[in-house]
Amino acid sequence: MNVKLKKILSFLLVLLFVSTTSLSALTIKMGSLFPEGSSWDKTLKKMAREWKDISGGRVTLKIYPGGIAGTEGDMVRKMRIGQLDAAVMTNMGMTEIVSDCLVLSLPFLVQTEEELDFVMEELVPSFNKDFQEKGFEVMVWSKSGWVNFFSNTEVNTPDDLRKTRVAVSPDSPEMMDAFKALDFKVIPLGMNDTLMGLQSGMIDSFYSIPMAAAAYQWFAFAKNMNPMPMAPVIGGIVLSERAWRKIPARYHDDFKAAMEEVAHEFFIETDKLNQEGLRVMKEHDLKVLSPSAEDMQAWRDLFKDGYPMIVGPGKGISDEVYNNIHSKIEAFRKAR
Repeated sequence: MNVKLKKILSFLLVLLFVSTTSLSALTIKMGSLFPEGSSWDKTLKKMAREWKDISGGRVTLKIYPGGIAGTEGDMVRKMRIGQLDAAVMTNMGMTEIVSDCLVLSLPFLVQTEEELDFVMEELVPSFNKDFQEKGFEVMVWSKSGWVNFFSNTEVNTPDDLRKTRVAVSPDSPEMMDAFKALDFKVIPLGMNDTLMGLQSGMIDSFYSIPMAAAAYQWFAFAKNMNPMPMAPVIGGIVLSERAWRKIPARYHDDFKAAMEEVAHEFFIETDKLNQEGLRVMKEHDLKVLSPSAEDMQAWRDLFKDGYPMIVGPGKGISDEVYNNIHSKIEAFRKAR
């Protein structure tokens, strides 16, 4: 073979390689509510680089941060019709796909980090199958701390909270109905309107993780925090089944491992920010209340009475899922 022919053959092979690579390249579009440039956003972008490295550039993860892709509900709808491939969501968004996930957010059902780890271990495999049946793949589940009540007056008991107007997200109608059924004065107010609601006197109380109360300056108008954890904040990263099938199966395990690392970093970063947020708020006159053991039991008993508004036939959570996890939590507590 002469030199000229070798050069032509080499050139054709290069063209073939480039053509094959470009044809097989896949871009996964992921929506996120995390602000662009935040530590969480940077962690997602780090994961995107890992996906690219793992796949040799064949799979690219394009992230749309800061709510560019819309609310969690918007992102779910866009994944269903193929406009979006993946989303980082809280349990609110995940509940729009599998409503039984709401059991993880029931106030005062899960009470400690140990119980939460146990519950997740018990429920996640079943929930993952439910998501698959709905056309989605849960890449990873995540934990982001615990919700507390904040108020402009001292709220140690449920009766104290009844004297206030409490903000509840309009995106969670089941939770709104439960609060109303328990005789709380509910004001439907989203996260973006909470500060305005506090400033105007529209609301007197809200529930939130500490870092959000600090970051959005809500605590400036609600200087009291009940330290009793109301509910864990759960979330996850979800892909449409359509997008998941497009990714070559040989990358699946490594991609999920990269996301597990992301979830771990989310948890560490969120825990640090919650602690830092609480420290800053205390320095600016936040009062952490001291409810008695009787007060805390009153909260648990009351909200348990409200579960029928959310649990049962035709409601957010099936009896089967609730009864299953309730009995397992009770057994877990007795065994400790």
